[in-house]
Order: sequence, then C-alpha cells, then structure tokens
Amino acid sequence: MLIVSRMAISLRNTVIGVLIVACILLATLQTTDIGNRSSNSRNVNPEPSTSSSAASTSFSQCTQPVHKLIFIKTHKTGSSTIATTLARYADEKGLKLATPIWTHIFHETKSFSHNMVLSFGDMGHFDILTSHARYNRKEMDMVISNPKYITIIRNPVKQLESAYSYYSMAKHIGIQTDGDHELQAFLKQPRYYFDNYNYFMKVQSWNGQIFDLGLEHADHLNQTLVRRKIQQIDAEFDLVMINEYFDESLVLLRKQFCWDWEDIVYISKGVRKTTLRHKITPELAAKIQQWNSADVQLYDHFNRTFWGRVAQYGPNFNKDVLYFKELREEITSRCLDMNSHGTPTYDKRVENHKLKPNAPNYCKNMISGTMQYVNWMKFMYVFHRVLLPLTLVCLGCAFMLFLCRRFRRGNADQYRLLNNTTDLGSDEKVVPI
Repeated sequence: MLIVSRMAISLRNTVIGVLIVACILLATLQTTDIGNRSSNSRNVNPEPSTSSSAASTSFSQCTQPVHKLIFIKTHKTGSSTIATTLARYADEKGLKLATPIWTHIFHETKSFSHNMVLSFGDMGHFDILTSHARYNRKEMDMVISNPKYITIIRNPVKQLESAYSYYSMAKHIGIQTDGDHELQAFLKQPRYYFDNYNYFMKVQSWNGQIFDLGLEHADHLNQTLVRRKIQQIDAEFDLVMINEYFDESLVLLRKQFCWDWEDIVYISKGVRKTTLRHKITPELAAKIQQWNSADVQLYDHFNRTFWGRVAQYGPNFNKDVLYFKELREEITSRCLDMNSHGTPTYDKRVENHKLKPNAPNYCKNMISGTMQYVNWMKFMYVFHRVLLPLTLVCLGCAFMLFLCRRFRRGNADQYRLLNNTTDLGSDEKVVPI
C-alpha cells in the first residue's frame, strides 16, 4: 500500500511538471505573437489606390494552391525574407513545417540528410522546408512527397561582399586593415586564405551559392562539373528567383503556385546596417568575379532564363508588379514606425523594425523572423506529437492509480468494519473472505 501511494504521488508530480513546462514554453513562445492570429490577420490586402487593381484579373486559372515545397535557403541573398514568408504561409494554412532537430538550421556545410529533420513518424508527410540546408534531392524527397523546389540567387559581387562583412571574415582570419580595405586584402590572395585558414563561415567565401546548391568546393574549378550542376538545377527546380528582381520573383511565384497576394506580401528581414557595408570599386568587382567564377556562371544562366519566365507570364506582368509594390508600401506604412528603430534583437548586425502602436495584428507576424517561426512551429509539433500524448497518458495512469487507491481504501474500511462487529457475541475478529 505504501509503495502504491508513493507511485501515485510520483506520477502526480510528473504530470504536474509536464503541464507546467508545456505552459511555460507555450507562454514564452506566444510572446512573439506567432500563433496568436486573429480573424483579421489575413485581411492584409488594402484597396489599391490606382488602376493597377485590374492586376487580379490577369492570372491564369489555378486549380489548387501549391502546399508542398522546398526552399533552398542560400546565404546572403535575401533568403531570410523568402523563408519567413513561406513559414508564415505554412503557419497560417495549418501546414506541417519540416524543422531541424536542435537549432533553426539543418547544416551549413554537410549535404542535407533526412535524419536532420525533427520527426516522430512523419517522414514523407511534411509540407514545407525553409531552413538552411544544402541541396540533396534524394534525401529531401524523403521528407516531403512530390514537392516543388525553389531557391534565390544574387549577383556574386554583392553576395560575397555581404557574406564577408556579415560574418566578420576579416576578423576571424586576422586581416588587420580597416573598413573597405578588408575585402581588398582578402582578394589579393583568396586561395591562400581559403586553403590555410579555418575561419567562421569559410564555405561562403568561395562560390557560396553554388555550394549551397550542392556542388563541393573541390569541383568549383572543373568547368564540366560546374556546367553540369547548373543544368541539373535548371532541370530540377521549379523556380529560381533573383535577388535584384525580388518583387518580380515573388509575383512569378504567386502565379505559378496559385497563391494570393496576401501570401507573398512581406517586410524585409536581415537587412544589414549601412555601417557593415564595403565600397565595391570596378577593380574589386572584377576580382570577385574571377574568384567566384562558378557563382558568376550560375547567376548569368538564371538571370537569362528568368526573363523567359517573365515573357511566359503574359502582358500584365508589369501591372502586377506595380500593384504588388503598392501593396507592400501600404502594408509597410500601416505596420512600421519609420521614424524609430525597434528593440535590438539577438543579431546586432541587422536593422530592426518597430511597429506602430495601433498596428493591425497581422503586422506582428510579418516582422517575426525565421528563427521565431521555426521555434514556434517546432514547439507546436513537439507539443502535439509528444507532450500532449505524454500528458494524456500520465493523466490516464494517475486516474487509474486513483481508482486503485479508492478500491483498496474501500476494502480496508470494510475490513475494519467487520473486525469491530460484535453481533456474534464473540471476541474473535472476523476476517473478510
């Protein structure tokens, strides 16, 4: 009886502990306002102020929106804004986001493996993947069944300058120069630094974009393999967006995937502070292009094919882009206080946003970053797949032990009652059978 009682107390405490932890995590994550969507959080489409409202009539008829897609999140290409937009779409549509096990990225250097995904028997049944992962078609197809593949690339000159300053490569290498001369010093002998120094985010200092898309650094000087990789991407990807034509890319995505305007509207994420930018001279640009020749070939190819897709879009493309830009400006003016900066985030290298005091609820979701969305949806996945079932099992066990204790207590009461009976006129105690 003592053992049963102690087990009941222990199980009760376990259940209480699980519930308390779940509530604390839920309350903590809800402070990001992700998941606290109200009915007006989807009404982000204002009445257009010009005749470009006719853009909505220019689309081809879609049967169903695409809900299965994988976004290869390249580095320093504007990919954080795309990833957040896709994660917000998954959250609002109730789709299942494939998330990394521990952090908000799968891996920076290793090729993607399905074992990197947090899964409790759902492999093959996820809907969207947006976190940083190196392209590996075979492994990714194991996570999401028949997905669409998209990515974004950027002019290699701007991309390397962004990566070099954002990741403070000069500091990690030990280059002792100031400001604009840091990148110049690196490009005097880039192969020497790449081969002999183990610095932070080293993989992004040489053809980082085609590396993210699956080509190993050992193959970057092999023109045959570079061309083959570009042809593979062209054949296997449904859309390759261009950073320099960001809004145009999203308009193409919207039509191709049968999404709504409110699904693609965004507020930019991860924009570097002006103090972290290097001046690019023509001579420096030429050196970057020579050093990152594989990325140059990648960019040139898809910059050409991009306009082929624009031509296929139809005659209303420019009207739709104009309408989208107006929509973004309207949403930005509704949401952000442009005269002040927001509270500094964990990343002091980027600009922060501050919401207007009377900003609509959907604005809070729009300024949330990729990490916030990934952590929120990871928690909700674990909560529904692990914490909630475990809590129900614990509550069930506790209830069964409660019934068991009541039953045994009832027997004990009966035992005492029978022992106190004197109806037999005897001093003998009656033992219940």
